Amino acid sequence: MNNSKIIFIVLLSFSLNNVIAQKTEGCMYCKMEIKDQLHSARATTNNKAINFDAIECLINYFKNNSSSNSSLKVADYSTGELIAAQSATYLKSKAIPSPMGANLSAFKKKVDAHKKRDEMGGELYTWDEISKKFNDSSFRATDHSHHNHNRADAYAPSGIMGDHLHPKGDFMVSLKHMYMSMDGNLKGNSSVSNEEIFEQYMVAPQKMSMQMYMLGVMYAPSDNITLMVMQNLVKKDMDLKAMMMNMNMVMINDFSTSSSGLGDLKVGALFNLYSKGNSFIHINTLFNIPVGSINNTNDTPMMKKAKLPYSMQLGSGTVDATLGFTYKGNTESWSWGIQQLNTFRIGKNNEDYRLGNGHELNSWLAYSISNSFSTSIRLSGSTHGKIKGEDTDLNPMMVPTANTNNYGGEMVESAVGFNFLVPNTKFLLSIEAGIPIYQNYNGVFMDQGFNLKSSIKYSVL
Repeated sequence: MNNSKIIFIVLLSFSLNNVIAQKTEGCMYCKMEIKDQLHSARATTNNKAINFDAIECLINYFKNNSSSNSSLKVADYSTGELIAAQSATYLKSKAIPSPMGANLSAFKKKVDAHKKRDEMGGELYTWDEISKKFNDSSFRATDHSHHNHNRADAYAPSGIMGDHLHPKGDFMVSLKHMYMSMDGNLKGNSSVSNEEIFEQYMVAPQKMSMQMYMLGVMYAPSDNITLMVMQNLVKKDMDLKAMMMNMNMVMINDFSTSSSGLGDLKVGALFNLYSKGNSFIHINTLFNIPVGSINNTNDTPMMKKAKLPYSMQLGSGTVDATLGFTYKGNTESWSWGIQQLNTFRIGKNNEDYRLGNGHELNSWLAYSISNSFSTSIRLSGSTHGKIKGEDTDLNPMMVPTANTNNYGGEMVESAVGFNFLVPNTKFLLSIEAGIPIYQNYNGVFMDQGFNLKSSIKYSVL
């Protein structure tokens, strides 16, 4: 077992050992733990108490349940005392965030509400006024669990994209960094030596690293649709060994190649299919716009400005369509999700080839240690088809990465991650580390090793 796998197992064990649930009271509507007593609420029906973590949850719950025989109470923000909901004065202020994002606080005394409004800013409402305004999603309190982004595990691990929708008018900016390493080569699912590769090729890949920076923007024109735009900046480096003849003697020459620049532009949309209580489903769509170069060259011992193989290029060169779905659910302390995506290459690029179609299935489980911090484990499986056509500028006998028969295969990967939602802000910091636990390629391909994904996201209301 190599060092990266040992390190990963230690990290995974540490994560699981910290998943120790402390039973705390949960909100009847959103299922979140009730940790903020100054925003909590309670309804009593037939001598049975129902608890909520926020005023907005109390109101949303009784949209679908009659409150005529219930006693409704909310916490006085000044004292924490439960007071009659109908007689309280309510302040909506971005400076005082509430657990479900409506930014509502209740006050027993009007003078306290006015004083806090003067201090923090915002608007004051009566019970009747906020009850009516909750029918308008622009009031920032909706029934869609898609939009509950007030705990760290509401966001999927960093290795997942397109996992959540936003409320109408909201947009998010994000910056993601992805690092992947490859070391050695596999033939099918077994290691293959340099000597075996030299029996067929002149060059044997040794190590490869890829770094990608992705700038993303998400915007919601409605509660049920979120639009996405993502642009990548990619850097790839590969170390290789070349077998060359010199004076009838075999010489091994070490060299490196690299490529860097803009990757392909991606635009897409998420469409809400189902949202109720603590579970929801949405459709994922994404289109690849071929901005990244597929004509990168580099100097090699055999040729100056040699065309780099397919895996060293920065884009696909084709318009690609991705279609799939995401399912997410949560309880008081746990959340989980499944995402299935299918990528289809459309036509051939200017070099007369197209990459293989891809299919990916992700599943994850996260534990909310607190509203600000969560840990997760993820398991993913993917398949990719062979390259169709070929770039005639590449010699398929030179190196395995220039031979289209070596592309395509299956991989299963495991990962452990952590999310941190900065308290009282809309900043989310995420990191996830993973390794493959199974690889099987159509021919000779590099052995993927450790990968790391990190991101920072900021929601703007």
